[in-house]
Amino acid sequence: MTGQSASEGWGECQPVQPPLAPAVYAALLEQLPEGVVVADAQHRLVLANRRAQRLTGVQLSEHIGQDIRDALPFVGAEGRSYWTTDDPWGGLRIRSGSPEQRLMLPHGRSVLAATRHVRAGPERTLQWLVLTMRGTSVRDRIESETSALVTTVAHELRAPLGAVRGFSQTLRNRWSQLRDDQKLWMLDAIDTDAARLQRQVGELLEISRLDTGRLVLRYREVDLLSLVRAGIARVVSTGVDPDRFRVVHEFDEVSIVADPDRLTQVLSNLLENAVRHGRGMVTVTVELRRREVWIDVADEGPGIALEHRSLVFTRFWQARGRSGNGLGLYVVRGLVVAHGGRVEVLDIPGGATFRLTLPRIAPDQT
Repeated sequence: MTGQSASEGWGECQPVQPPLAPAVYAALLEQLPEGVVVADAQHRLVLANRRAQRLTGVQLSEHIGQDIRDALPFVGAEGRSYWTTDDPWGGLRIRSGSPEQRLMLPHGRSVLAATRHVRAGPERTLQWLVLTMRGTSVRDRIESETSALVTTVAHELRAPLGAVRGFSQTLRNRWSQLRDDQKLWMLDAIDTDAARLQRQVGELLEISRLDTGRLVLRYREVDLLSLVRAGIARVVSTGVDPDRFRVVHEFDEVSIVADPDRLTQVLSNLLENAVRHGRGMVTVTVELRRREVWIDVADEGPGIALEHRSLVFTRFWQARGRSGNGLGLYVVRGLVVAHGGRVEVLDIPGGATFRLTLPRIAPDQT
């Protein structure tokens, strides 16, 4: 180290870590969240962790030294043997592995598996085949939700689209035969159904942004009471009697930092639900706390059963006999949580009461 500072040549002076004992490697392998199996160049199963045994339902420890193709007779989505179609030992030698895919076993288990090819020598022959696997429950749930979403959207869009098309064709083909009041009635129906379609498409876009983390909130200081009145005005514009609404507040102005458009959307959704599913007066109560604000939206209808209160904010949930696509309250919860708040159903008799709890300032400013 002559002529060098203490920091120079440091890497050369570092002691080399001794290799870990095989027992340590085996213990670390058991800590992996994924199943791992390893086969050698002669197709023999040489290593498997317990996670792989749980996922496959096969006692792989009893098959060590045997042909992996017999121990794990995987079948691909097309119904053919995975080992025949993929052929890691005899396929192209430039391959370094295979992407994740669903593989099935004869006894009904399925896993999501991917492989890594460890090659050596000038011929790049396969020395080790490392296969990792994980459960299919997450992907199955996503696929199920996607399928349910497609089915729900198709069902909800079919009726208004059919009405719009039917009324527009009638107007076009029988314009001269219809009275003015009939024309206006059909145009009003088209406008109503178009608004319904626009709302549903908007909810789907919001769900996409929420689920993918692409929702952008544009914070600014606004008066919460003004947002409440804007939400009521939006519902009244659809033909609801304005006398059905009452706003209770202690202060004439309640300042809050939030995205006014998103918050108006939340309030409008809760108000529309109160009108559609409730009865009597809809009361909006605004209470100012030290660092947060409570907004209660209450109706005088039958209320929400206790066993359903944990479900109302889940996707596609609908009470029996009620209309809608079951997405509105899911969007409400997502937008409120994005603001750093929460929404809940209060245990208050005499109707349904939803409470929004919002911070007075934006979460990133706390």
